[in-house]
This record gives sequence, structure tokens and C-alpha cells, in this order.
Amino acid sequence: MIGTTLRTVGGLDRDLRTLFTVTLLFRAGLMAFPFLSAYLLIGDGYGPVDVGLIVGAFGIGAVAADVVASVLLGRVPARAVMLGGLVLHAVVLASVPSLSGVAVLAAATFAWGFTFEIYTPASYSLIIDRTTPGDRKISFACNRLAINVGMGVGPVLGGLVFAVEPVALFWINAVCVLGAGCYLLLGTRPAAGAPVHEEKPRKRRLVAGSLREETRFWTIFGLSLPIHLAYALPPVLVSAYLIQGLGMPSYWVSVVFGLNAAMVVLVEVPLNKAMASLPHASSLLIGYGLAGLGFAAMGFSPAPAVLLGATVLWTMGEMIVFPSLLSYVSEVSKREVADRNMSLFSGGVNVGVIAAPPVSLALTSNGPSTPWLVIGGAVLAAFVALAAARLSPYTWQQDS
Repeated sequence: MIGTTLRTVGGLDRDLRTLFTVTLLFRAGLMAFPFLSAYLLIGDGYGPVDVGLIVGAFGIGAVAADVVASVLLGRVPARAVMLGGLVLHAVVLASVPSLSGVAVLAAATFAWGFTFEIYTPASYSLIIDRTTPGDRKISFACNRLAINVGMGVGPVLGGLVFAVEPVALFWINAVCVLGAGCYLLLGTRPAAGAPVHEEKPRKRRLVAGSLREETRFWTIFGLSLPIHLAYALPPVLVSAYLIQGLGMPSYWVSVVFGLNAAMVVLVEVPLNKAMASLPHASSLLIGYGLAGLGFAAMGFSPAPAVLLGATVLWTMGEMIVFPSLLSYVSEVSKREVADRNMSLFSGGVNVGVIAAPPVSLALTSNGPSTPWLVIGGAVLAAFVALAAARLSPYTWQQDS
């Protein structure tokens, strides 16, 4: 499986290989944000409410970036947007340790979230430009691999740095981001004798050219929201559910996350390569079914075997659903509206991230297993709606 993954990444277009490395460096440098709450509570004495406001501004900034990207991309080349975002992101990181006051820090974390997220829709735009529809699902899977590996490495390294010198997190993170920007700048220069990709401003639209195109996008956007909420749940809830809700030893949290991470790294790219010929609807129905059953099973029984089996199910769903969603959204979007659609889709992901904490907290009041059962049910309801959506050309692109 590792060999298949490495060969698949190595077989990407030159610019996509560069994008893979840049994304890996960028996400591996994500050290400061996971420790921001602890940094503020311990170092500067801010209260929990203040910290909640400061940290919450990051998610709002991320959603704002997706909205802005829907207009910006098409007028500004994706490469320029990514470079600008990386440089500004590093500047914000370097400035945070010198700032004080809730309002000032909230404004800084808003900018932090904005400059962090603007990279994502721009990277999607670059992938669409450099791939054919048939190769796109695998390319998105490789991009997710870079994100997941980087997000696994960053917090681990961040924990070691935080134990020695918390403020150094911001400087090291900024250096990693600048390194990613330099690699993008140098790695996307045309090779000697290679054809030059023109990234000129192109015709773009804020509304699709036909009613069917518009309704197809908003159908899949709506059907994706339960998935975004569901997969924002594990980082928020797994530790509290296993340790406090079920009374399990804390190492079970590491077991669940370790199993999820190992499967994503080892299996996602080969799995999507094997499923590349399946229609999008078939892939999504399989993924939604696995995800819904997996999340519901998390709340069904406290038996360790059931929890591990449930983790395997929702991880399989994750590996299938996200590349398939990204690929389908790009396929139903003509190029002049694709940047808007991919940016709004990315915004839906962040809506799920913002909504997961209050939703899980509200549902937990009815029992620790309730969030898993309810969210699993919501994903299975989306599975049924997806099956129905395939029947109309206004809600689904036929043969997809």
C-alpha cells in the first residue's frame, strides 16, 4: 500500500507534486494554533470566555476567506493567492506573541484564520487546472494525504516545543510557512524546455450559466453539510466521550486516533485509485453509508471491539467521501464558476468545524452517546436524500 501511494504521488503532474510538498510543509508547520488556548490561559492569564472568543475568531476568519476566495479566484491566479496567503500568514504568526487585549487578539486570530484558509480553495483551483476529470479524485486524495500527514506531524512537534518555550511555537510555525512559500515559488517555475502554464485572469461567474448547474451544486452542497459536521465531531468529542462518558482509560483515545490516522495514510490513495472508475454517485453512497453506520455505532455500544469497528467504518467513509465530493463538485462546475463552487464547498467544511462544539455539547446533555447516534442518523438521512437526488437532472448530473 505504501508503494502504491508513493508511486501515485510521484506520478502526479510536476506542479501537483510541488503542491503536495508545499501543503505537507504548510500543515506540518501548524504548531501554534492547537496550543493557542493553553498559551493564553497559562501565559497571559486570560479567562475561558476570553479565550473562547479569541480562538473562535479563527473559524470566522476561515469562513470569510472561503467567501472572499469565491470572488478573488479567477481574477487572481491561484499560485499568487497561495503565495500571498502564506506570506501574510507568517506575518500574523510572528506578530501574535507581541499582542495583548481580547479585541486585538481576536482580530489577529481572525486574520490568522483568514490567511490560513485562503490557501485551501486556491489549491483546489490549481488541482482542477492541472487535472482531467478522470484523474481528479486521485489528485484530491493525494492532497488530503499531504494535509493529514502534515496535521499529524505539526501538533506532535508543537507539543515538544511548547514544553520548552511556548512563544517559540509562533516563530517556528512562521518559518515553516515561509519555507512552504519559498518552495511553492521555486517549485512552480517552468522547467527548462517545459510548456508554460498560463495563469491569466479568466472569465468567471458568481452564478452558474443554467438553472440545472446551479441547483446541482446547491444540492450537493446541502447534502455535504451533515458530512462536514460529522467529521468535525471526532476531534471535539472522542476524548471526552471515551474518558468521561464511558470511563475508559485515556490510552483508548490514542488508539482510536492512531487507527484513523494509520488507515488514512496507508489506505486512502490506493483505495481511491481502485475506485476511480466508479460513478460519483456510487462512491458517495458507499461512503455515506459507511460513515453513517460508523458514527451511529460509536454510540451504540461501549465495547472496545465495537468502538474500533465503528472507527474503521467512519474512517473508510472519510477516505471515500471527501475525494469523491471534491471531484464531483469540480465536475458539475463549469470552469467559470468552479472557483466559486469550490470556495463555498470549503466554507461548508468550516461551518461544520464551527458548529460541532455547540452541537455536541447540546446533544451530550441527553447522554454521552446521543451526539454519535444523532449525527450518524443525520448522515444516513443524507444517504437517502442522495439516492433520491440522483433521479432528477436538476439535482444530479446524470452518469456521475
